[in-house]
Amino acid sequence: MSVSGSGGGGWDGGTKNGGRCAVGSAFGLLIGLLVSCANPQAPSGGPRDSTPPSVVQTRPVQDTVDVSTDVGALRVEFSEYVERSTLSQALSITPTFEQRPQFSWDGRAVEIQFPSALRDSTTYIFTFGTTLSDARGVSLETPITVAFSTGERINRGQIEGRVVNGPSGTTQQGVDVFAYALPPGASAVRPLPDAPSYRTQTGEGGRFSFDYMREGPYYVLALRDNNRNRQPDPQEPVAVPPRLSIRADSGAAAVPVPWLLARRDTTAPQLQQVRPVSRQRLRLRFDEPVRLGTRSPTAWAPRDSATGTPVAVRGVYNAPDRPNAIVVRTAPMPDARHALPLRRGAVVDTLGQPLRPDTARFRAAARADTLRTRFRGFVPTGLGQDSTGARPLLPGVQPGVRFNQAPDSAALREGVDVRDTTGAPQSVSFATDDGTTYRLRPDPPLSPGKVVDVRVAGDVFAQPDTTVRRRFRRVTGRVLGALAGRARVIDTTRAAEEGGEADADAPAARPSPIRADSARADSLAAPEDSLGTQRDATPPDSLLDGGPVAVDLTAVESSIPVAPRRLTTPPDSLFEFAELPEGRYRFRAYLDRNENGRWDGGQIQPYVPAEPVTWLREPLEARPRWTTELPVPLRIPVLVPEPARPDASPPDTSGSAGRGR
Repeated sequence: MSVSGSGGGGWDGGTKNGGRCAVGSAFGLLIGLLVSCANPQAPSGGPRDSTPPSVVQTRPVQDTVDVSTDVGALRVEFSEYVERSTLSQALSITPTFEQRPQFSWDGRAVEIQFPSALRDSTTYIFTFGTTLSDARGVSLETPITVAFSTGERINRGQIEGRVVNGPSGTTQQGVDVFAYALPPGASAVRPLPDAPSYRTQTGEGGRFSFDYMREGPYYVLALRDNNRNRQPDPQEPVAVPPRLSIRADSGAAAVPVPWLLARRDTTAPQLQQVRPVSRQRLRLRFDEPVRLGTRSPTAWAPRDSATGTPVAVRGVYNAPDRPNAIVVRTAPMPDARHALPLRRGAVVDTLGQPLRPDTARFRAAARADTLRTRFRGFVPTGLGQDSTGARPLLPGVQPGVRFNQAPDSAALREGVDVRDTTGAPQSVSFATDDGTTYRLRPDPPLSPGKVVDVRVAGDVFAQPDTTVRRRFRRVTGRVLGALAGRARVIDTTRAAEEGGEADADAPAARPSPIRADSARADSLAAPEDSLGTQRDATPPDSLLDGGPVAVDLTAVESSIPVAPRRLTTPPDSLFEFAELPEGRYRFRAYLDRNENGRWDGGQIQPYVPAEPVTWLREPLEARPRWTTELPVPLRIPVLVPEPARPDASPPDTSGSAGRGR
């Protein structure tokens, strides 16, 4: 926010050494006053302070023009005592000085002393960020901007926008936003300048505003600047602009598409350590959480470094409670040097980045392996019981078992079996992704209403001579419903010109429930396309229709636990999530431009925009035997490139421009 000031325009004076304290005759009083002047404290008592500081007045006054270049300081008076230690980091000055300014305090006022003369015909901007706090620790909710000009005019360019979390859509407060001036007609920002032309921060609702900019195009980047170096660093959440060039104009409307903040993982996982735990076990630690890309024994077989003899592998698994670790169980290894070649993609990180080829070198441990396979529990977890004691299984979900390590295949078949309610054994196959949790797939598959008992023999898995049982029942369509809708890609520029609503996450309208036919209650076939008449007749555009739409569904609450689901559909086509238990669900829809099956937050250099995305603000309720449709499509906003325009910018009053301090 900007401030209004009072007082003269070309003020150059002020107390250079801070306020003076009256000197008393008593030495103790003198010491007390000196301490009080050096470290002003807010008065104690009264209600808890929740009001952040504000600016009462400034000299030179806000928006003053023709300020003398000989002015040596800006004096800012706050509404209350400010925590002085927060000022230096919170303050940004545009254009920057070659040296840091000095601060001189006088009660609630600070004098920002300039280290050199001001430039002629230049707009100076002083921004106090949200890290500035009062003496009680209450920080600004929105940045404060003070500006004046040493020329006849003051810059009036504006850029307003909003920053939200890319995956969830939640607004992001206290995020740094940097604006880099672009040359006319620029099609890339490479390399990124060392310092931005302008800097601000997001306030309430994730909103930000640049004021007093030179009119023209800018590359605007949002950044969770954790190390405060005012540079995007690896692993710091970043939001690239919705289009490369954002123009600063006087009275410009807010950019209708939000900046999408996300942590970018462009590096492959790396092996950090290999630890021989015993003669028959290795633990490999990586620099980030990983999952197995392959469990093939040949892909994980160590070799004797001297003879090249491979060691038989008995199991590979993700270490329980250690997401960065993989454990390899082997036949006994001799006390000698070994090498384990790791092929590309043996593990992948959470975003699917594959491991690059590497080699783990180690000397086998001499100690014996004493870890025994133990049964840890049944899956899925969190299932309630019906009146018969059975746990409900949704369509496509299989019963399963979990162990502390990868079991031998013989022990798995000996110790785990599936029976029907008469006690007759059922044919079953086993499948696992992590090596410790196994899904059981009965043959034939469980039909709606079918009940089975999964039994685990404890004596096979180092437990008392007892059998542990759990009963599961496949649910029927009578307890399931569906959610349906349409996702439409919207050109926000055209929508604004036509007076349409371009808000990316407006509240959903009241849903339209349609009762399912009881004759097909167990099949829940796709409903008739009742939204067909709402199709947009606009011709396809590569920016608007460049890829399928991916729709993610997550449960807020449900009668039976539901894992996140995803489906893809052409833009403006009907989508349906079928076979959902009663509950409340959220949608996220995005344009999967690169068709990699996940949302991507874009790239700084070379510039790639984030994939356009929208969220359903309010959860939608699913009811048994009903298909609930959204009467209004999910609107995915796209900011198309700005058409070329002649450079009619007003004279530059940014000095040599606007590098943010």
